[in-house]
Amino acid sequence: MISNFISIMAQTPEVEPVGLFPFPLPIHLAFCIISLIFFVARFVSEKHIYQLILAVAIPLSLAIHVSEERLPFYALGIIEGILLLIAFIAYLFRKKKPEEEQESNS
Repeated sequence: MISNFISIMAQTPEVEPVGLFPFPLPIHLAFCIISLIFFVARFVSEKHIYQLILAVAIPLSLAIHVSEERLPFYALGIIEGILLLIAFIAYLFRKKKPEEEQESNS
């Protein structure tokens, strides 16, 4: 069983290593544009600050395509983590509208 696995693995061509980001740029760009439009539209209608933070944080991840070095990759990860934590805290402490309070009470 193991010898068959080793012989099959020896026959398969090598796979190219994945870059720092698992998605190709066009798919990542489309995702970021869709999320930016969605969160800006939600912010315009609801006026919650966490939506604005997410509207900035998600497209900021496009900066990963600028450099192939590890340090900017980790720095961006830390910045994204901080922004997501701030957005989560802002979500927890948002001011509920009267109709939201009635829905949560019933």
